[in-house]
Amino acid sequence: MQWKTVLRDADLSRLQRETDEKVTEVLRLRTASGRTVGQQLPKLLRSVHASVVALGAVAEEVSRFSPSHTSAAERRLGTDLARANRSEARALFACLEQGWAESAWSAVRKYALAAQAAGKTLEAATRTDHADPPYEDVYQRTLGVSAAQVGSGSGVASRERLFAAWAEAPQMLDHRLLRSMRHLIDDSLPLTVILLHHLAVLAISDRPLVTHRAALLGGDLVTSHLKSDPELTCSVMTRHVAREPEMVSAHRGQIAYLDTYYQEEYQEEKARAVMDLHRAVLESDVRRTAVVVLELLGRTVPQGAPLATVRDLLAAQDGQPLCKLLASTIRSEWRNASAHEDFRWDPVNGTLLLGGRPADLDEVLDAALRARAICRGFEHGVAVAYAQNASLVIRGATDSNYVGRDLSILQAAGEARFPVLDIRRRGSLVRLDVPDLSVESLREAFRAIIRAAIADPSVESWERRQTSPDRPLLHVDRTGTRAGLQVAEPLWDTADPLPFAALPLLANAMTNAREPTETTESAVLCPAAAHVLGERDRLSPTLAQGDPAAKEELISTTKLISVGAKAAAHLMKGASHRKLLVFTQVLAGECHQLKSAPPYALVHEFMAAYRALRRHGPPHLPWITGLRDSAV
Repeated sequence: MQWKTVLRDADLSRLQRETDEKVTEVLRLRTASGRTVGQQLPKLLRSVHASVVALGAVAEEVSRFSPSHTSAAERRLGTDLARANRSEARALFACLEQGWAESAWSAVRKYALAAQAAGKTLEAATRTDHADPPYEDVYQRTLGVSAAQVGSGSGVASRERLFAAWAEAPQMLDHRLLRSMRHLIDDSLPLTVILLHHLAVLAISDRPLVTHRAALLGGDLVTSHLKSDPELTCSVMTRHVAREPEMVSAHRGQIAYLDTYYQEEYQEEKARAVMDLHRAVLESDVRRTAVVVLELLGRTVPQGAPLATVRDLLAAQDGQPLCKLLASTIRSEWRNASAHEDFRWDPVNGTLLLGGRPADLDEVLDAALRARAICRGFEHGVAVAYAQNASLVIRGATDSNYVGRDLSILQAAGEARFPVLDIRRRGSLVRLDVPDLSVESLREAFRAIIRAAIADPSVESWERRQTSPDRPLLHVDRTGTRAGLQVAEPLWDTADPLPFAALPLLANAMTNAREPTETTESAVLCPAAAHVLGERDRLSPTLAQGDPAAKEELISTTKLISVGAKAAAHLMKGASHRKLLVFTQVLAGECHQLKSAPPYALVHEFMAAYRALRRHGPPHLPWITGLRDSAV
């Protein structure tokens, strides 16, 4: 639950205890000598002030987040504690002004007890977990789209699922997202594809506090350097982006370690997965982010430097809270224990041993997830800084790596509203994991392939692997995409090319599935004929009224269907090739004859399509089960 995680990461009760300890040290000086008071009091008062400021800043961070209705009563706990904390400090300073008067000292004690009580209440709330009701998932509550739309599948393909869900109500969802990010970005800024994805992922973070903190600090750092030295800043970030393949590989590896942790039955295997995860996060995400931040600050990290050196470099950057935040993630003794296999699970005592010393497995896991969230937050902050300072960004010529092309493919699928669970490459072949196809979604699958072929022309073959393992791959090669694009190209500006351009892709996919030519013929004829009849029936009311525009639309659509079917026929061989060509010729002939007919006459025409549909339907499509229960 996001809210509980915010409270835990804020750890306001610990900050309150630090204030209490400092106040107690000040009060102990009541009985000290004047010399001791003079030496220690100024420093102690500065530390009290710093403690109060730190707690107030974290409480303000917490106030940006809204709990679910199950925790609504906890909304003001952080604010209440910050107020009590300030009251305690004010009472202390008042006590000093009154010369340690007993009455003033009693007030300090009263406010300290009130602050401690507020801290205990907050600590109890942090430990208490309320189960979210079934209808309140994090995606729905933060973004306005359901987990079913966005949450399933790999994180690599999450951008596509987000776009597909967003397309249903973009203006409303844009407004909602920007409103929730006012602390980070001007809500009048238009949402680009990249910015939308970063803000949405930030909104659903499972470590919201530290992720937002890193995003704010990262955005401020990059913005500052864009304004002072845009060339250096963009050069550093370009080198960073060039490592996208390593970033994706690291992400997949970390998810695999997490999956192992959650799936394994025994603690020994869980411990190994956690140690592998911790090492991977530090050596990939943290090291890479630290190098970028230090380079922005004009520091150089020696090639292959140990993490301890990286941590020391970060810690040496005074006045850079982002460096301090990153340095806090590096526990080199834990990383070294993993790298040198100097760890094991002690089943007798039920504890993890790192270098022979007991350690809390949950603490190591939490540290890895926290570090990962901080690095992701920095990436979000960079995206925000670039969006808000677009005029300062210098975009040099860069070689597009395959990750960038994958993102373009996923964006194309999202624009086609076709959900993708994952994307993989093997040479010039791209495979997309997708939910099980239906007759309706098969059309959208072809639309997504056509758009993806435009996004990445280097791909030779496209595969769609469905969730059910018994369903065959949908495979379209360059022959099919080239034919589909030739049909679609003249239509982009005037009509939706999908119903026509999909026909050659369908013929190609049937051929690649090794279906008989007669089956392929039926598979192409059925949707072509059904589309003609569907358009005729849709326009029948206006045709019956003698509307010439309806007549022109029907004839134009039928001609395009004929073009698409003809393109499909040229990809086939044998008698079926000729049968399909005859069908297209008949359609073209009917269109020519009906040009001079009155509109109402078309209500009962195109009988060739009717006969083709009856003779060949329903088609056998190898990727779909239960076809006879589906509409063609």
